[in-house]
Amino acid sequence: MLKSYLPAKFNTLATFLFLLFWVFGFYKILIILVIAYALLYIVLRKSRNDFRDDPVSTKGVIFSPANGKIIHIEHNVSHGLYGDQLIEIQIMVPWWKEMGIFLPLSCEIRHLLVLKGQSFFRSYKAIEVIGTKEGKGVSLALDNRGECIGLTFFKCKLGLWPEIMVMPGDRGGRRVNIGYFPFGGTVMLYLPKKYEILVKTNDEVNAGETIFAVVPDNT
Repeated sequence: MLKSYLPAKFNTLATFLFLLFWVFGFYKILIILVIAYALLYIVLRKSRNDFRDDPVSTKGVIFSPANGKIIHIEHNVSHGLYGDQLIEIQIMVPWWKEMGIFLPLSCEIRHLLVLKGQSFFRSYKAIEVIGTKEGKGVSLALDNRGECIGLTFFKCKLGLWPEIMVMPGDRGGRRVNIGYFPFGGTVMLYLPKKYEILVKTNDEVNAGETIFAVVPDNT
């Protein structure tokens, strides 16, 4: 059965409205609502991922945190939350792809910073629009044995802010689903300079499947 990121309360309310319109005979409105609900359910569908991680073979490997397309890659970037001399990878998440957010590696959540205020169209380069590497978005600092890896999410003007289901102190394995990005947007991934990047601009990437980077000793 197809699963969705739609909240249980929303599904309950939708079912109640369907029954209400059916009882009172508003069949045309009911049909429109059912079609709208079905489309929304499909757009916010949840993939049935069954990732089986092998800690030995995936040591030092960074997987894609989202489905989408690589828009921009930049080296030697500094960020107030994540550190200096970082590699920045910008991912565009389209509205029609599965919108789950996944951990790129096994880690602990160090910081969760929510500054909802910056939004731009997902096809634009973030630095050209917001003018700073630290624009107002939703930021996750991931602790990998003392090493910081960053994820920042920016809302598209035609989308919504991400729903994150972890808090500081939580631990998770690589490729674990930690939330979703309704109707997509922009995801910024920040990696220490020691990583070797295996993707390039315009590459299509799949969450939890596409390998973004490796530590050279593990190639």
